[in-house]
Amino acid sequence: MNDYILILASAALISHLLLQQQPLSQLRLHVCGLAGALSIALGVAGALVLERLFVAPWHLQDLRLFLLLPWLGLLACGVPQVLAKLRPQWPTEHLAPPLMGNALLLGLALQMASERATVLATLSEGTVAGLGFWLALALFNDLHQRSQHAEVPAALRGLPITLLGTGVMALAFSGFNGLFTQ
Repeated sequence: MNDYILILASAALISHLLLQQQPLSQLRLHVCGLAGALSIALGVAGALVLERLFVAPWHLQDLRLFLLLPWLGLLACGVPQVLAKLRPQWPTEHLAPPLMGNALLLGLALQMASERATVLATLSEGTVAGLGFWLALALFNDLHQRSQHAEVPAALRGLPITLLGTGVMALAFSGFNGLFTQ
């Protein structure tokens, strides 16, 4: 359940940062979703490598956060640059600041590093979380577009309606909790 809330809250805040600027094109939304998904999958895998090569052998559990932050910052800056080199026509400019504020990436990396999970489980968890982040970002874009045209009270416009949508989506996604554990 915590993973769903982390994914939704992170997507809500990033979509709010992105949607405040200008109307977001579908291509830019999906490029941001792809960059976020790649950052999450690579970040979690890198966190596992850092945990096994540096933190566990040298007993640096208290410094885990300080080892992860440069790695995650490098990913937030590097993934949009790699996407820009692979597909020059994609709008990848100004994607690094929203990706650096991705709380999902840091939380999931810390969680997976402390659980001592296998490499395959870590990669699958990171990939599924990245795809969930991409889906949540697309859902929040739809929520934002629909709230632009609906009669929403002035006090609820912007971030409040996004956070209300986050709560409703978290309740809906909590129905999936425990679905695949049996």
